Amino acid sequence: MALREHVEACRGVETPFGKIIPEKEAYSYCLRTIAAFSANIFQVMRLLNDDWEDRTASITEIANMMNCAACAGGEGQLREYLDQFYDDWNIPELVDREAWIGAIWGDYGDEAEDMAGRVIQFTKNRVEKELDTCPWDIVGSEMCNMTTGMFTANFDIAAGDKPGAITNDVQLNMCEARGCGDRHCRVVAERLDHYGLERQGWLDHRGPSHDPVHNTPEERCVRHAQGIRNGQYTQTFGEENSLEWQYNWVAQMGWVWSISFPLIAIRDMADDDETFERFLQIVFATAGKNSFIDPFAREGLRAWLDVPREIGDNDPRLMGAYIAAVMGCQLVPFEWEAFDKDGVTIKVSTDDFNGRFPMAPLDEITMGYEAHWNGAVKTLVSPEWSVWIDGKDDEFQYINVGRKIDPRML
Repeated sequence: MALREHVEACRGVETPFGKIIPEKEAYSYCLRTIAAFSANIFQVMRLLNDDWEDRTASITEIANMMNCAACAGGEGQLREYLDQFYDDWNIPELVDREAWIGAIWGDYGDEAEDMAGRVIQFTKNRVEKELDTCPWDIVGSEMCNMTTGMFTANFDIAAGDKPGAITNDVQLNMCEARGCGDRHCRVVAERLDHYGLERQGWLDHRGPSHDPVHNTPEERCVRHAQGIRNGQYTQTFGEENSLEWQYNWVAQMGWVWSISFPLIAIRDMADDDETFERFLQIVFATAGKNSFIDPFAREGLRAWLDVPREIGDNDPRLMGAYIAAVMGCQLVPFEWEAFDKDGVTIKVSTDDFNGRFPMAPLDEITMGYEAHWNGAVKTLVSPEWSVWIDGKDDEFQYINVGRKIDPRML
């Protein structure tokens, strides 16, 4: 490529050492860190409930119910919700309000979360979506099944029937799932009346579709969704969303569908809150310790953050810079209170840290990250150092990296 006279400006996350992480890279990292948090939460679920069918049905039902709740306040609210949906997505008046339009929600959610792929078919009787990548493929098969519960809600809402009603106008199958070892994720929705199909239960969404699927050749598959490839998402009816807009959207909604919704069911699987929180802290602490167990992982982080060599391996600023990168890429504003060889203190609003989605603040975010980061500092820096968070019930929280003796250290 010829030398450019001007380089386009874009947003970025600055490390404490002056390196800029470009917006698209930060966006991709944001998604993967949310997926990793979700994977840990799902590990807690598996410890609390050893029955795959039971736990999968529980989180799927919750996900469906919470998606339907957005317009469960009465017929007027449902109409208002759909009117806004049709207006936002530039859907022409001549398009009937039927279930298949719910695929718009699913397609945009996929694209915003960098689930790269394509809509193969988008018609009244059948919708097929093929995905080449998925940041959440590390979470597990329960989540793959859970997404069909959310999609069912989208189709039911778009059908415009009774508010919150589970009409199941379509049979919806995730025929392939990367989280289960397939090359693709593939979701197919087919109308019951057209194909003569039966309604499904929560665990019936993983079968084959009625009509054959289209398989895109591997050389034509894509690594990233439209937002990262093109800087914007363009949907079926020509409506566009910028990368900046969807970055802000997914930094909230990624936490909601993959963590907040399943957490409602997962907490109920424990005998009490104390048991749930103990399991959560153990799982997250172990995940943190394994983050930098290999020397090359530590070197990789130093290179990514551009840590100068005068900052040695046994320095708390390594951990502070890592925490700052996680929060910066997740669009959580913060301030440095201290950043030197003796320790690091980061000030962050509790609402910003826990309230990724204003309707559903998650104390589990603080609890999980405190355990995870406290585990990670043991292998990234040294067991001499700890991470703890002060002021958890106050307006501001203070994330500390410092020396701390704890005879009961996890």
